[in-house]
This record gives sequence, C-alpha cells and structure tokens, in this order.
Amino acid sequence: MFGWSKKRKRGSSRPLRRLPKRVLAPVEEIVEQGLLVADVAVRMSVKNAIIMNALQKHVDYDGDQIVEMVRQATEDLAKERERDAKHIARMRGEIRDTGRSSWSESDYGNDDNRTLRHRQEVYERVAEELHARAADDEALRATAQRARDMAWDEIGDSLKERATHPYYSGGASEEYQEARESRIQQLIEKDLTSLIQEHVAAPASEKADKPRLFKRKDRD
Repeated sequence: MFGWSKKRKRGSSRPLRRLPKRVLAPVEEIVEQGLLVADVAVRMSVKNAIIMNALQKHVDYDGDQIVEMVRQATEDLAKERERDAKHIARMRGEIRDTGRSSWSESDYGNDDNRTLRHRQEVYERVAEELHARAADDEALRATAQRARDMAWDEIGDSLKERATHPYYSGGASEEYQEARESRIQQLIEKDLTSLIQEHVAAPASEKADKPRLFKRKDRD
C-alpha cells in the first residue's frame, strides 16, 4: 500500500531536509483515527467482494466465508502497519549509528528522532489493535454483517434505479405492455452486466483513493 523508494547515494551534496517541527498529537488519538480508516477499508473491500460474488460468479452468500474475508483483510492491514513500523525502526537505527538516514527525497537526522519514534509507536499500536480485532469473532461477524448490508443496499439501489426507468417500468399502451417482458429480460441480461463491470473497476479506483494514515514519498 505504501511505497518506500530506494536508498539515495551518500555522495549527494543536497542539504538535509528535516521533518517539520510540530506539536505531536497524542498517540492514542492517531491510533483511533487509524483504526477508523482501517475499519472503513475492510468493509469496502469485503462489500465489493460480496457484490462480485453475487452478480458475476453467482456464488451463494456464505456467512462464514464473509467472516473469513473480514479476518484476512484485517490481518493484511495489520501486517502492512508492522512493515511500516519496522521501516521507521531501521531509519532510527541508522540515525543512531551514523547521525543521519538518507531515503530518496528526504534526509533524516538526530533532530527528527522524536517524530520518527512517534510514528513508529503509532504504527505498532495500530498493528497490535488490528491483530486483536482479527482474533475477535464477535467483532469480525459484526463487520461482516455491515459489509453484507452495504452490498445488498448497493445492489438494491442500482436495480431499483434501473427498474423504475420509464423504459422498464411500464406504460399505458397495449403495445408497450406487450414488449415489457423483453425489456425486463434486457434489464436482467444487459444492465446487470453493466453493474458487474462497474464493480470490476471499483476496487482499483478505491485503492488509489484509499485514505492513508501518513502521506509518504519514500520506501525501501
């Protein structure tokens, strides 16, 4: 989800870019926000999977399967945050050993250690909480139910919008009524296909727009 750029060569004469000095928000507050973001991300991911299974693969709804999808999505996010925390720890270790850590567009030094330590703690706490949620059957089932409700609401709204269009909903003339059956069949065959295609494209765009806990330009 996050991409750290390759380590920059030491020979550059570019001046150091320090992290801006700021009053750091309490770790608990940022962790809470990070968990809210993670909760939304998991629900959206599972919701889209339910829609795809129902409309494209014609898979019957399986409650245990959806719970497992929620668990896996939560674990995946926890592992991402663990990788982020380990990367920050490596940077801090390099600063401790050499006085600086150079990565792509940013050079971090001793003055940045406080901010980096704060970030590392946030990532570690978020990962810990996500692992705990992934082991909580009650929480998993609650999230699965919310994702399922969102999926069926979205499917229902899409079908309702199409079905109430004058082209499908009916008319007064005898000729229109005679052709209504073929139009309903078209709704099933053509418009449901369109709905499927919309959700095939949705995961990629949502991934690109996915909220991030921290905006970063660098990664290893």
